[in-house]
Amino acid sequence: MANILIVDDEDGFRHILQIVLRRGGYETCEAANAHAALTVIDDCSPDLILLDDMMPGMSGGELCRLLKADDRYRLLPVIMHSANSKLNDPAYVRSIGADGVLLKPCPPHDVLTAISSHLQLVR
Repeated sequence: MANILIVDDEDGFRHILQIVLRRGGYETCEAANAHAALTVIDDCSPDLILLDDMMPGMSGGELCRLLKADDRYRLLPVIMHSANSKLNDPAYVRSIGADGVLLKPCPPHDVLTAISSHLQLVR
């Protein structure tokens, strides 16, 4: 069973995503911000990260850049999940190294389909 790290500063979104992913057959771990994600990532050992872009402190985009520059995590799929309009810009998405984008609000089926597709690519 794949493990998904949910990183979002909004408790409600994390909770909803956790329910959707667990019902979809995934294990989950979570972090309330980018700094917390850096703390839990090794203990969590995620197969994929679902990452909000707009968070206080370090943004999801900054975290994605850090992860993709680190040999330990560069192959770890990162799907940005945000209402941030910057995610509509392919140049921005490329610049942070994101593997995929889901715009909020996003139907649960689309979240599960995106995760399944990205996990199949790395296996």
